[in-house]
Formats: sequence, structure tokens, C-alpha cells
Amino acid sequence: MKKGFLKSGLAALISLAMLTAAGCSGGGSKSATDNAPNSSDANSGGAPVKIEYFQMKPEAVNVVNELITKFEQANPGITVEQNNVPNPENVWTMRVSTNDAPAVFTHYPHNSIFQKMAKEGRVIDLTNDPLMANVQPAIADLSKIDGKNYMVPIGVATLGMYYNKDIFESQNLQIPTTYSELMETAKKLQDAGITPFYFHDKDFNGIRQEVVYKMGQTIPDVESFLDDVMNGKAHITDNPAFKPFAEKLLALREYGQKDNMGTGYDDALRDFANGKTAMWFTGIWAIKEIKESSPDLKFAMFPLPTENAADLKTQVSVDTAIGIPADGKNKEEAKKFIEFMSSKENVETYLSIAGYPSGIKDVQTGLPEISTLTQLISDGKVYPTIERLWPPGMNAEVGKATQEMFLTKDIDQYLKTLDTIFFNKSNQ
Repeated sequence: MKKGFLKSGLAALISLAMLTAAGCSGGGSKSATDNAPNSSDANSGGAPVKIEYFQMKPEAVNVVNELITKFEQANPGITVEQNNVPNPENVWTMRVSTNDAPAVFTHYPHNSIFQKMAKEGRVIDLTNDPLMANVQPAIADLSKIDGKNYMVPIGVATLGMYYNKDIFESQNLQIPTTYSELMETAKKLQDAGITPFYFHDKDFNGIRQEVVYKMGQTIPDVESFLDDVMNGKAHITDNPAFKPFAEKLLALREYGQKDNMGTGYDDALRDFANGKTAMWFTGIWAIKEIKESSPDLKFAMFPLPTENAADLKTQVSVDTAIGIPADGKNKEEAKKFIEFMSSKENVETYLSIAGYPSGIKDVQTGLPEISTLTQLISDGKVYPTIERLWPPGMNAEVGKATQEMFLTKDIDQYLKTLDTIFFNKSNQ
């Protein structure tokens, strides 16, 4: 990718972030002891040290405050200020770019702007640091940027097929383990007058998630191939795996609800919770809302099946990872805080808010509804989200192009559109 492309995108982000930061100064959630004075890099002579923990998940504020209190009790010379603001990724970019980086922060290793900043040396390389010792090897590998680890991954997210247990039991259905079994299950449900799948195809973002998941799972060496396309060395239409990939996307829609193009995410979640469909594909983040919407619903998830059961794996993205800026203050105390936050006991506490699988070894977490997915992750049968290597905005273009294909049913045109989106983009 040419430097001008990233620089212009980064400049726009910084401008937006400066406005956001101005509106959020003094905001966020802080430790009860946040009035402690700042200090220099060392906690020498018992002088109190204050570090800022800039974390990006608003739903985690309360549990993080609990953990901060526990940390401060065990480390009386260090106080921690939690900071959670709107548009955190943009604010983080602005602060790091203007040498105002927080001492400790969360981010996403797959984020293109974070990757750029890491490659520029703005984030500490933790590859051989003891902080990485307890990270699951497969999760450490998919978190790498040019072969290096810049963050300690705590929790991970994945996607899968939600299914209604009562409907499956009433129809004597087993969880499908191959693509053909999935289609056979869908046909049996449709023949019984039950809607097999719900799709929220009104939202191109949801479509994009499905496309990225299935590309990474089913197209061999897709990252390498798309890199060639983005460098002008190949075309999408050169790869024979893309047409059957698109055909299967359309084939699933034959077993969906009639108004899939008019159904948004919230609509699909509500209707799945109300038992109007047997299956729904999305991420594990929907579990909490489903339970809130329908507390008595019996449901679980299974990984989207592949042609051969032996090839089964699931996409994983790091949901929470902690790092240190290269020019940050109080690095020793910052590392001590990361060591605390990545310990087995504290990771279990942190992940209990949503039941996400852990990036740390031997942590007992993950809700029973996702036990099959959690086992795949523990076994290392994972792959990273392939869009982490795409320029900003490309994933939205892919989602919109696929949405158009669902309307026109024109697969050949879809592949041409994908080629237009990807071809030679790294040289523009």
C-alpha cells in the first residue's frame, strides 16, 4: 500500500480524534484513587506512581474497576486510572501520534491503523517478553504483525451458527458436521414448515462478517492470493475457488426467510430469540442480548461446517489485548499491571462479563453455549480474520458488493466487482 493512502487516512482520523478528545476530556471511568500525583518512570524511594489504563470496551468498565481495586491493594505504590471514551480507536491514534500515549492500553492486533503504528515503532515489541509466556500459542501466532507480538491477547471473539435446541430436538436433528449435512438439515426443516435460517442481509456489515469468515475458512491460501490481487499480480477470476464460494452463499439464502434483504441485525436477533427460525449465523457477542430477550430459550452454537469435517476450524479475532507505547512513562509499573491483568484468575474475572474464550492458557471461561467453539480454539484449530490485511474501508465495499449479488443473483458480475475492489489496491 502506498504511504500516501495511509497518511491521508491517518490524518483524517487524527483530526476526528482531536475533536473527540476535546469533548471527552476528564471523561471515562477512573480509579477511586485517581488523585494520586504523577511520577517519572521509576517508582524509586517508594514515591507513588500513577498510570493510565486506556481501555476501549465500555461494557468492561465496571469489571475493570474491580480489578484495578484489587491491583492497587496488592501494589500500594501504584494507582491506576481507567479511561474509556467514545471513538476510542481514533482517540488512541491521535494521542500516540502526538506523543501523549497512555501508559497502558487495549487495542486490536488486526486493526490496520494499529498495525501501521506498531511497524513504525510506536508500540513496544513484546515478542520475547515474559508477559507472552502464558498466551495460547495459536492465539499468539494470529496476533503477530510481521512476525512480532506487540500486545498480550486476553480474550478472543469468534462467530458461528446459533441453533434452537428445542426445534432440533423436535425434528430429531443432529448438529451438522459437514456442509452437505447442513444443507440436508435445512431441507428437512423447510419441509417441516420451519424456517431453517435467518439472515440480516439489510446490514452489509453483517454480510461482510459472513463473507470474511467463509473466505478464510474455505478458500485455500486466500490471504496469499488476495495479497497477489492487491499487488496487481492476479485477478479474482483466476482463482477457481471463488465461484463455488459465491454459489454457496446464495444457496444458503434459498433456505432463509422471505424478507432477508429487509431484515436487520436487531430484527434477526429478536426473531431468533422468539423461536421464529432454527438457525442464525453471527458472532458470540449476541449471546447476552438473546438471553436478555428470551431468558427461557434453549440455544447453543456450532462452527459453520466445512466440506470435510476434518478441515473444521473457526475464525478468531482478538477482542481484548493489552500493550505499552514505546514513549510511555512508568513502563515497569505498566508491565506489572499487564502481568496482573493477564494472570489466570484475573482473566477469568474479566471474561466473565461476556463469556468470551480466553487467549491465556488454562483459563476456565466461555459460556456453555459456545463449548464447541471454545474447544476448537483450545485445540488451535483457528485462523485469523483475513480482513486485517485489507486497506481501511475495503471490508465495507466487499459487504456491499455481496449484498448486491444477493439481489441480482449474478455471480459472474459479483466476481468482477470483487476484482475491481481488490485489484492493485496496494499500489494506489
